[in-house]
Amino acid sequence: PIFKRGLAMIQKFEKFEAILAKIQSIFFCIVLGFMAIVMFASVIFRYVLNDPIIWSEELTTVMQGALAFAGVGYCCHYKAHTRVLLFHDKLPKFMQGIVDILCNGIMIFCLYKFCETMPKYIKSKAAYLTTIRWLNYTLFNYIIYAGFVIAILYILVDAIRTVYTMVHPEATAEAAE
Repeated sequence: PIFKRGLAMIQKFEKFEAILAKIQSIFFCIVLGFMAIVMFASVIFRYVLNDPIIWSEELTTVMQGALAFAGVGYCCHYKAHTRVLLFHDKLPKFMQGIVDILCNGIMIFCLYKFCETMPKYIKSKAAYLTTIRWLNYTLFNYIIYAGFVIAILYILVDAIRTVYTMVHPEATAEAAE
């Protein structure tokens, strides 16, 4: 019974992960699409109409920075750039699990520390963009903060899954069926 409940829990975590990744994917596509349109319009206005859009570079630069940090969780979901695969893949399965748990623990600790300091940072950087006076940097800093929190959730789910499959190796075979 514990094994079955654990397997059901893992499946719920995976469903949660899939939904969150889909939401992030849609959000990133919309924001990147907006950035591309703004940059294209900026080039047209600057070189064809000789009348540059003053705010375009500042806005897209700040958005790109926020998206980079918000994308940390998305990368963790797909295990992109979170493992040294050359070393990791040569280890026995059990040792891979140990390395994964250690890496996950280190990443959770670092992201937690970022989350712990972010409110102070956001408060100290509450300024408006120089070219768009009504738009505050705080918005972009909250996107970064959300990215860190989402990354922690992804890594926790991965750590729980790793521990579960180490304790119940038969779960991997059963889940594949």
